[in-house]
Amino acid sequence: MNKFVTYLAPAKLNLGLKITGKRNDGYHFLKTVFCLIDLYDEVNIQITENGKISLVEHKQAWPFTDDLSYRAAVLLQEYSGAIYGANIKLNKTIPSGAGLGGGSSNAATVLLVLNKLWGLNLDKNELIRLGATLGADVPFFIYGENALATGIGDIFNPIDIPEQYFILVKPSFHIPTKNIFAHLNIDFTHIDEINITAENLIMHKQNDLFKVATKLYPQLQNIVNDLSEYGTPAMTGSGSVIYLSFFDKNIAKKVAKILESSYNTYLVKRLKESPLR
Repeated sequence: MNKFVTYLAPAKLNLGLKITGKRNDGYHFLKTVFCLIDLYDEVNIQITENGKISLVEHKQAWPFTDDLSYRAAVLLQEYSGAIYGANIKLNKTIPSGAGLGGGSSNAATVLLVLNKLWGLNLDKNELIRLGATLGADVPFFIYGENALATGIGDIFNPIDIPEQYFILVKPSFHIPTKNIFAHLNIDFTHIDEINITAENLIMHKQNDLFKVATKLYPQLQNIVNDLSEYGTPAMTGSGSVIYLSFFDKNIAKKVAKILESSYNTYLVKRLKESPLR
């Protein structure tokens, strides 16, 4: 019997996110800087020879068949005609509905690992195309290094993000991404894409989804107001996490200590690349 092997699936932050257009199928064009951080879920995978795919010890609020990691395994098996199966066990640390991409990272990990363990030899671009059908953040985690993302978040230019520390503040509520995009109302006629550079996104950390998120979840604005005393708070993805960034680890530690008495906080560091690379 094959043993379970553990793989680390990292979270991400969006250091700025601008929506630049919309496709007919409902997906949005965007520009964002994706930054990997050292907050991980554990994805445990055991190969089976009976062709069955199972998500064992599923402890989430949704049915296991809706879980992105399960769907990723089924998709890869159907696409490739693989004769093997897999048992998948998730140990979740990355909060869901937070804009940190935990579910997408799990799915990307499953695609990358099973591609190898099943001996499929699909190239990364093929896996990215498959991943995009599961969710907009999955391609980035397959790509696996910090990048300026364009297209629907599936075209990448690698960028070097200097070492820094982030305090993540996770409110008690989840924000479903679909909720935010359903209420998004942007006039795309006057968007100046040339000036949306990686440097500008990182410097200003503007997120086009923040306005919608605060309208639907006004409590977010209170958190931003509280955090403004310590830096420039920004929202990652479609929320709900608000983060602060620091280049000095000791200052980050001090601020995290202050905030943890009022909020559910995480102190994390930027990663250069995914542990799966």
